[in-house]
Amino acid sequence: MKNLHERIESINNHFIEMAKNVERLLRINMEMLKNKSFEKVLYGEAKMVEDIVNSYEVKIKEDVVITIAMFQPAARDLRSLLSTLEGTKILERMGDLLLDNVQLIREMEKKGELHKPYLYLVEKVAEKVEEVYNIYTEALVGRDDTKVYTILALDEEVNEIRDDTVEKLIKVMKENPENIEFGNLILLSTKKYERISDKIMQLGKSLVYDISGDNLRKKELVKRD
Repeated sequence: MKNLHERIESINNHFIEMAKNVERLLRINMEMLKNKSFEKVLYGEAKMVEDIVNSYEVKIKEDVVITIAMFQPAARDLRSLLSTLEGTKILERMGDLLLDNVQLIREMEKKGELHKPYLYLVEKVAEKVEEVYNIYTEALVGRDDTKVYTILALDEEVNEIRDDTVEKLIKVMKENPENIEFGNLILLSTKKYERISDKIMQLGKSLVYDISGDNLRKKELVKRD
């Protein structure tokens, strides 16, 4: 039987693998956006990878619950397990959003070619989100919570790119009613990437709490009060 720290290490390794699968989903998104086309092979892979992400969520949740029940860990180890448990929920939701965006590209392509000249707008948002997520995974694997503060700054850049995208798309939609249908789909896709960025922020804060015990969310609440 594994001891407590062996079980925690195993859970953390599964969490890292789950995060890597979410990273693959993000890369599939980027490939379709750069190619400006929906690709069935990539879509099939995305569905398979999303299933793997869901399986990891179930596995990690079960392992965390069993570990807590068996060992009743002290504060430091309990904090690590609970942070991982929270992170699995966030990663699972990110997987859903990334698969949704692949399906949105599919919907756009069904409606013709009008959307293709404007896919670069959502690609710019996705590129920045990918940059943010790469920093998070580096922080996760290297157990370096200082990198998380870079994520907090880059999230503002995601919002700025999103605002610029929305402004340009609204202009395109006003110029020609035929652009409204695909414009709305691109806006929806942009919103989902923004939500993914927010999820990465949550992951980053959870990682800081795991490593140092510093609760960034609690600090935010204190500031608001």
